[in-house]
Formats: sequence, structure tokens, C-alpha cells
Amino acid sequence: MTEKAAVFGEALFDLIEQPDGTIHPFIGGSPFNVARSFAKQNIEVSYLSPIATDEYGKRIYDYALSENIQLPANNRSNLPTSLALVYKDEHGQPDYRLYRKHIADLDIDTKQLMALVSNDIELFHTGSLALVPSMVDILAPFFTEIKARGVILSLDINMRKNVELDEAKYINAVLSLLPFADIVKVSDEDLALLGIEGSPLKGAKQVLSMLSHGMVLLTKGEHGATLLTDQVSISKPVYKPKEFVDAVGAGDTFFSAFLSYLLREKQIKQPWQQDALASALEFGLMAATLNVEKNGCQPPSETDVYEALDVRG
Repeated sequence: MTEKAAVFGEALFDLIEQPDGTIHPFIGGSPFNVARSFAKQNIEVSYLSPIATDEYGKRIYDYALSENIQLPANNRSNLPTSLALVYKDEHGQPDYRLYRKHIADLDIDTKQLMALVSNDIELFHTGSLALVPSMVDILAPFFTEIKARGVILSLDINMRKNVELDEAKYINAVLSLLPFADIVKVSDEDLALLGIEGSPLKGAKQVLSMLSHGMVLLTKGEHGATLLTDQVSISKPVYKPKEFVDAVGAGDTFFSAFLSYLLREKQIKQPWQQDALASALEFGLMAATLNVEKNGCQPPSETDVYEALDVRG
């Protein structure tokens, strides 16, 4: 039986500045990156956000099909594709400037989204720029319905600066949707943007307290990741890349590979086995390392990750 997942959230073009100052376009968007990675990990995945009919939207649509991402019929929008200007600092970390008003991937309502979800998915993933104030009234009833079906909900908080003029409203939107989630990824940067003070570990525990017997993955960049549930705390270091190129999509690759491992091992639902969680964490971290060895987000395959673990693990 093939594991099945669905993804909702932004598909956009990252316009990434190169060392010589030129701009190169790469297909991106955190949830879309997750869908790409799921497909590489042999998970049957559907991408449910509307895709624009403009030139960039056509490229996203064609690319999704070429990557074996399933797309619902007639789920296109005449609104434009979103863009992100990506500048890298001296450490290779991305800094984003977003163009997110009146765009295709949010051109949907609760009823339309519900109609796109097949009855046999095990996991629904979203987060990032879908967790904005305008989407709360759409996503909250949708989350209620799919959770009633027994679907696991994963959320990547993935906060971004300057997404909304009213920062407090943006934070409240994210916090209002968190309690629906079963598995949440949060970074130390996310915690700071949410206004959660104290150490990252303390902040992650605060996020965990908002869930109902859920799981939180705390990512700390070059310092690795920590997995928290009500019963366990597991920390793992990063795997050193052969050559660091950039960190674009590293978090998306990490989370999707982690979730893929749990899906394949039938551990996406409780009761979670500690050994499986530790192995999933290592699998996700190696996937992220393989990603940062390339330019832009280029998730590795399931085979690539296992081979790297055999050699470098």
C-alpha cells in the first residue's frame, strides 16, 4: 500500500540573487517544496493549492506533473503567481522579500478545498504563508473536518517578516491554528517572530503545550534539531555537508523527509516508538544536509538519503 499525503500552501518562484549579482528563478514555496520532497521520497502526494494560469504558473504546473505530484483537475487561478526575492547573507542564510497580495495559491474557500481532498490520505501538510489572517476562517473549519476523518495534520510555522502590515494579527492567526496540529515544526527564528521569549527549547515546549498530545520538531540550523513529545525529548546534531552552497529549502527538506520516514514505517500516528522517532530525525537531518550541498531547494530521493547515511551516518 502506497502512503498518501496532501499538501496545501504557496507555490511560488524564488528569485535568488547569485554571487555576481544576477537573479536566477527557482520554483519554490515551503509547502510546494514539501510536496516535491514527498514525491522524491516515494510518497503519493497531491498538491491542492490553485496554480496560476500565468507563465510562471504554467512552469509550476508542468514541473509538478514531471515530478509525479498529483494535481486536481480544474484547480487553476487567474490571479498571479507569488514571487519571493531571496538575498543570501554572508552565512548563506536566505532573507526574503515577498509579493503575496491577491495571488493564486490562496484563491480558494473551505468548500472548494474540502472537495479536493481524497478520502484515503493519511497526512495533510500545510503551513508557512498559508497561515495568514485571511486564511483562518477557511482553514479552521477545514482542519476540524479532516481531523474528524482521522487524518494527521502537520504544520510548519515558518514565520516570515513583512508578510502582514499588522504583525500582531499575523501572530494571532498562526497561534489560533496551532492547536489543530498533530506534528509541528518550529525554528528558533520562528519562536522569536512569534514573540515567544526564553531559550528555543523552552519556546518549543510552550508550542508543545498548545497541542493535544502532539509532537514538536525544533530546528536550530547548524546546531541540529530536537524532537519533543509529552513522553520523549530527542536531540540530534546536523551532518556536515561536503560543501555548503546555501540553506534554501533545508527546513522543508528536513521536515518532509522526517514525515516520509514516519509514513513508511507506519509511525505517523500514535503510539510513536522512540527508536522510530530517532531514526526519522536522523533521516530528515541527512536529507537537509544533501539539500544544502546544492543551489536552491533540491530535495534528495529516498535512496540518496539512505546511501548517504550508510556512508556518512
